[in-house]
Amino acid sequence: MNRLLLALGVAIGVGAGGMGLDVACPVFFLSEPLVLWTARGADPVRLVHSGETWEVAWRCAPEGERMRWEADLPSAAPAGVWIACTGSACYAFLRVPDEMGVAEVRTSRGAALDLSGQARVADASGRAFFILAPGDHELAAEVGGEEVRRSVHIEPATRTAVTLVLASPETSTSVVLPGYRLTLSVRLISPRDLPTLNAEVELPAGWSYAPDPGVPDPVVDGRLTIRSWHVSVPPTASPGEYALAVSFPDLELEAQVHVSVAHHLPAEVVVCHWDVTGEQLDLAAPCAITYERLRWAATLVGQELPFTGRVFTRSELEALAAEWEKGP
Repeated sequence: MNRLLLALGVAIGVGAGGMGLDVACPVFFLSEPLVLWTARGADPVRLVHSGETWEVAWRCAPEGERMRWEADLPSAAPAGVWIACTGSACYAFLRVPDEMGVAEVRTSRGAALDLSGQARVADASGRAFFILAPGDHELAAEVGGEEVRRSVHIEPATRTAVTLVLASPETSTSVVLPGYRLTLSVRLISPRDLPTLNAEVELPAGWSYAPDPGVPDPVVDGRLTIRSWHVSVPPTASPGEYALAVSFPDLELEAQVHVSVAHHLPAEVVVCHWDVTGEQLDLAAPCAITYERLRWAATLVGQELPFTGRVFTRSELEALAAEWEKGP
């Protein structure tokens, strides 16, 4: 198994499409025919394994501006790294036993991937291939500085395509008051460029939303994009937990986050969202403990802190001050 995994890295590293020779896939199962394309008028394709040339009966036909070559290798043809050449163009690919499975991960180019201990970096086309035993495996990826995990199920002699798109939802506050608004944001990394990004926001009955003002930038492959909406909670909303969902039809993706509605807020939520200049609570603004907010909170030690329903203590102030000293 380890030799096969090493061979996979070699095959993908040597393969060079776009030089007059393209292979359908860097990994073939032993029971599959080989399929590749050359430019019209190119020299016949040669197959080499471990320095030995293998003669095969090619089925060749024009396909668009290229020639399509297909061949069935004899049963004695071994697994491992094979090289196809025509003229000076060569492409290395891997043949694996049918009892294994192949995962093809499609994501942003340069993404760092780990699937059950196998490490890969997505190539220029945003693809990476893994050879795995049948069963359930965990995929961990780092894309644009963001991390995402998901489960991948593998079947023998089967290619499993995994499109990895990052959509991480968050809210400006985890708890909100009836009649107030908050900000819903989604941190998104797409595996392809999108001039526009269609989004559908799904909220509880009676809630409303409006997009963050301004013209959003286009979505660029592999680059972090943030989309935000201001969500208004109706004054009649009952205390409890609610789901906020955003779907992106172009990417076949949905992100969901939960927020709580309550009649009173924790002290740290009030302080980190307090608008000192306007002397009001702004739950739609980012939460941040600042020196100015700490000075305001210090004036209320021993008194009822607004929106909390209870007396603000010195120990709570000191805890907030300690968080401020840690910095962002």
